Amino acid sequence: MAYIRYITKENGFEYASIANSKRNGEQISQNYLGNLGRVIDKSLGIFKNRERGLFCYSIENGYSDLPEDYTPSTDVVERERLILDFGDSFFLHEFIENQAFKVAIGTVVDKNLDTLMSLLYYRILTDEKAYLYADTWYKGNYASVLFPKAHLKSQRLSEFLVQLGKEENQRRFFAKYFECLYGKNGTAGIVIDSSGLPNASKMSITQISNHNGEINLEARLIYVLDRKNGMPIYFRYCPGNIVDVSTLCTTLAELKQYKIDTDYAIVDAGYFCEPNVKELYRNGVKFVTRLAPNRTIFKEAYNKVCKNLTSSENALRYGNRLVYIAKTKLDIYGYTGFAYVGIDVDSRNQQTKRAAFEAFDDKLPNAEMDAKMAQLGLFVIVSSENLPTSEILPLYYTRQQVEQVFDISKNNADILPIRVQNEDTFRGHLMLTFLATVVIQKLQRDIITKRKKSDKVCPEGAFMSLRNQKCKVFQKEIVPQEAVRTNNELYKMFNIICPTTISKCSKN
Repeated sequence: MAYIRYITKENGFEYASIANSKRNGEQISQNYLGNLGRVIDKSLGIFKNRERGLFCYSIENGYSDLPEDYTPSTDVVERERLILDFGDSFFLHEFIENQAFKVAIGTVVDKNLDTLMSLLYYRILTDEKAYLYADTWYKGNYASVLFPKAHLKSQRLSEFLVQLGKEENQRRFFAKYFECLYGKNGTAGIVIDSSGLPNASKMSITQISNHNGEINLEARLIYVLDRKNGMPIYFRYCPGNIVDVSTLCTTLAELKQYKIDTDYAIVDAGYFCEPNVKELYRNGVKFVTRLAPNRTIFKEAYNKVCKNLTSSENALRYGNRLVYIAKTKLDIYGYTGFAYVGIDVDSRNQQTKRAAFEAFDDKLPNAEMDAKMAQLGLFVIVSSENLPTSEILPLYYTRQQVEQVFDISKNNADILPIRVQNEDTFRGHLMLTFLATVVIQKLQRDIITKRKKSDKVCPEGAFMSLRNQKCKVFQKEIVPQEAVRTNNELYKMFNIICPTTISKCSKN
């Protein structure tokens, strides 16, 4: 029969182990089954050892997490560091507290919120993003004071990611998130695109992908942005061998389940096909998309305007680029649309020499060489609306927002490399990095809005500077050290006041 064996050592502390006793006639034998470590609270069955940290154990239920309302006393936890990194977590905490989406983040998990917030801060604030380093970072950062009930031991984090990735948790979050963004009005104009997540994990979603001629073993991540403010509003994923063209209708259908009725969509050429176009028209969704050169519609549109395309009346200045754009009415799978045929002069000039030398090397006939050269710098954008030619490029290139968000998720929120081995933890990893991307994107846009033209401030640089502001931890209060000028300017930019002292029982 298994039981817990207690023993008091010379240091005065009580320790426990799991043992098993067997009776053979009058003889009783005992077998050691495992070490539980130091006894913290015998009545609650709470123990502490190096392998698991603080945990609960009982013969009936085995190992389990600590009770949600349990807070260990200071003599139980590992010796507290007296100086912590302060400014980065303090600033981030104050920033998130003032965001409308903060309420939505609080709905992602029904317990372990401190663990979620600590991991979110870890994702945003550090370069060492492997989950196994999270606990080390946490012990030296003010986040350990903000979120004292976090469990960041590496053996627990996979379990937490599984919880974070549960479908019911993600649905609860998105329902609240959309409410925070749009209130009762669920209409949104969107920018949609996908990006590959290369990995060698043995998951069913990891498949061989051929995307724009690049072969990878990957999963495919789809992000949806609000086209007006550039905020990420939704994500989903699919196996790497699913092409973009197959995912648009499903993505719009999922958004509709959250009462997000899309009224405008800006998508890349990979999403253009007959079923998608008809679906957009039927649902009254205005759209703008680029056409791939191998499309029949591309050639039809070009043939309609090619004679006068480079006329001075079609010349436009787009930033520092000279472009010629001609508009023509077009039948798009039975619906009326408009094609904007353009030539980017700078792009054509850059490609001309290389294309000519390649044609010489391949010994192309003059007619083929002329046809190839005529396509350089050529593009066609299709719209369901009749827009002025001067507006089409600024509108289409709002797509760059989604490229920037993917850059944030990969370089700042550390979505890559994929360090998980099954789809359950993968979903949780994507959820965590989506939350981090939302916070970083909002902070980045706020900095752009608030900073002076001469300032060169970005979230990454700001957090590196803020991290150098330390705090001293005393028994009942925390004393932040003086902030340098750069940090004071950041606090002032966001109307944040750094206090002289902070009570250890307060998160604010």
